[in-house]
Amino acid sequence: MRRFFTETYYFLVALEPRYKIVLFLVISLLILAAVMVIIVLRERSRKNSVENRERRISRSVEPIIQEIVFSEYDGGEFKDAIKKINRIVDSALYRKSNMAILNELILYYHRNLGGEAFNRLEMLYREIGLKQIALDNLRTGEWHIKAKAINDLSTMRMGESLFDILQYTDYENQNVRYEAQYAAVKLGGKKAMGFLDDLDTPMSEWQQIRLLDQSLKFEYELIDRVGKWLKSENNSVVVFGLMIMRHLNQYHEKGELRKLLYHKDEKVQEKAIETARELAYAECLENLYEVYELTKKIRIKKQILRAMGDLGGSKEVGFLRETIAREKEYDLVFEAAQSLKRMGRRDVLVSYKEQELSEKGESIVKHILDDRI
Repeated sequence: MRRFFTETYYFLVALEPRYKIVLFLVISLLILAAVMVIIVLRERSRKNSVENRERRISRSVEPIIQEIVFSEYDGGEFKDAIKKINRIVDSALYRKSNMAILNELILYYHRNLGGEAFNRLEMLYREIGLKQIALDNLRTGEWHIKAKAINDLSTMRMGESLFDILQYTDYENQNVRYEAQYAAVKLGGKKAMGFLDDLDTPMSEWQQIRLLDQSLKFEYELIDRVGKWLKSENNSVVVFGLMIMRHLNQYHEKGELRKLLYHKDEKVQEKAIETARELAYAECLENLYEVYELTKKIRIKKQILRAMGDLGGSKEVGFLRETIAREKEYDLVFEAAQSLKRMGRRDVLVSYKEQELSEKGESIVKHILDDRI
């Protein structure tokens, strides 16, 4: 054996450098492959262990949860059921992951049941300690753990955790603050929306829609804070306030709405014009004339022409007719013609003389008058 190793050593020493490099790479690749195989097998074994433990816990806990949900348990029986569940999930090494499995199981039943079952599952969630675990995760976890904890608390309707959740409505991580904002409105209703008063971080359009969806459940209650939001330095909050005005018919802030028609941010200005149009706020037409002359933004001008078509009378008919005749921008001519058509003033569109319109304007008018469109 010693002779074998000695001969192998001298053989390797005698090899040319290029063969040594190739041999080294082959051996390195074999070692790397062996390590990868070990890692894959170990990870598969760990995954199988987790899945087996999850199945075992689910098989043991589900009947107890079903009894709690569908049976008339008194206080003593409820405590006994909690003790049984605790014995099942108790483990020196795996208690944390076992509680996570239990958490997902209770969330699953809560999403798919209703009525009295809701209340019993929420009581179980509190008594078994899952609410406290979620609060601990909220305070000390990484951002994704915080976001998950907030989502779980709102899903399980843990209203007493509202104060803790409100601390994260302006959090540095977008995912955490979005979950906190949505959960706050879901758990606290319109009173919890006070976080918008001092919100510094922007809200995406999707987040505004989520919050609006929850706000629509207030059954058209008056939201007193709309005025503050319309005056906010956070443009996304202003836009959200305008959305609330529009969808919940909040007419009490029309004066602030007129000011927003002149806002320096295009999105806010556009949303203000759209809101005035949707609320049929014809008193702002004089302001719209001013904005039309002041702005150079085509999108804003289009919104104004559309609003004139919905809110206007004979004066606006004349303005729209003049716009078609003198305006060179295609989109504005088209919008003015559409507005006249929506007002039922086809007679104005057909009254143009050939010399009054450019070739482009004439083609647009013909297009709008075509009944097939």
